[in-house]
Amino acid sequence: MGAMGLTEDAEGYLLGRGMRESRIAEIGVVVWNPLRVAGNPPDQEFNKTLGHRGAFVSGTLAFPLRAPHGDMVGVEFRAWSGEKRMRQYVMPEAAWTPMFAGMTLSVMQRIWDGGDVWVVEGIFDAAALEHVVPPTDAVLATLRARVSKAHADFLSRCCAGMVHMVYDQDETGRNMTFGYVDATTKKRVWGALDTLRRVGVRCRDVPYTGGKDPGEIWDAGGIPSLRNAFDRSIP
Repeated sequence: MGAMGLTEDAEGYLLGRGMRESRIAEIGVVVWNPLRVAGNPPDQEFNKTLGHRGAFVSGTLAFPLRAPHGDMVGVEFRAWSGEKRMRQYVMPEAAWTPMFAGMTLSVMQRIWDGGDVWVVEGIFDAAALEHVVPPTDAVLATLRARVSKAHADFLSRCCAGMVHMVYDQDETGRNMTFGYVDATTKKRVWGALDTLRRVGVRCRDVPYTGGKDPGEIWDAGGIPSLRNAFDRSIP
């Protein structure tokens, strides 16, 4: 991915969705170009899933997904023009290490320094929320509404502050924050708050208004809309 870059149009799209220029560079977002892939990917599952050298995702935005130690353990590919399309490639290491969108060494340093952690679902939710949370805090995306055991174990070990859950305000986001009873099995499914509290993490749900998720609120009105949506939730 280091041999790839961004077109002006792609960078403009990212800026328009709320990503700061410095964060785009820090995260390492690129437009995927199969012609710039040197050799063959070592994992043949990559070719099977995404085509030779990622031909199926050519021209999409590629967002590296990293573990807390900084290594890339996956990539999310997103079409940035036309209909919304996303594909994800996850390396085998992601089975036993927590994977986040938005994780970088500087974000990890904020966590080590005692900053709070704000957990959202998607990449652009994280980009939006970064505009209004304290600069000493970290914003991380789990990429779907689920805090895994690996996520919880990491936060219990490394986060000395509060974990703020900012999942979507739809049924899935609410269910996966608070837990729910499965309609078929009648068994309780643990939510993010349950999972975190069971390993001793201080956490809370963050209520907000004005949209389904922070990214949608940003699209509706930028920073003023975000401040209005979270005015009672963020110091």
